[in-house]
Amino acid sequence: MRILGLALIVCALVFSNASAQPPSPGASGLQSKTSDLNFQVLDLVFTVTDLAGKAQDIGGAVLDLQVKETETEITIDLAADILFDFDKATIKPKAQQALEQAASVIREKAKGTVRIDGYTDAKGSDAYNLRLSGRRARAVKDWLVTKEGLGNVTFVTHGYGEENPVAPNAKPDGSDDPEGRQKNRRVQIILKKKG
Repeated sequence: MRILGLALIVCALVFSNASAQPPSPGASGLQSKTSDLNFQVLDLVFTVTDLAGKAQDIGGAVLDLQVKETETEITIDLAADILFDFDKATIKPKAQQALEQAASVIREKAKGTVRIDGYTDAKGSDAYNLRLSGRRARAVKDWLVTKEGLGNVTFVTHGYGEENPVAPNAKPDGSDDPEGRQKNRRVQIILKKKG
């Protein structure tokens, strides 16, 4: 509506300027004039939401919950730092909102078995990281069943330790990469979509 009003004002100004100038003699009554138009460019501001309805910071921050969808499958990525304290497999209270959103996606879209995969960074021994990632995957499953009432869903959990990193654990010079390690500490929930 504002654009229509602005367009009408611009047209009125152009026509009033054209009619205000008398035609010059010998110019067959037609005259044109170039006028400078002043206008303001406005930035469009909007929020992008993911499948679970959570507003996402598209500036690159690590989110509590990220959902990726293909034609047949949905993957929910949960940052382990949101879910657990360092070296622990007990769900933190602040993880509740992210897990509630994950449960909502599972309820609405899951068909068949739902996989929950745990991952760690490269700190610690392989054996320890495998056990910790498995305990974390089971903790997410137990929370979804007991707190969200998803006992009717068949879950399969697996701990992968430091396998399948999504970011480097070390920088090219060999020094530690804390941001990369943070991205690797995660729990993924993978589900087949209802047809």
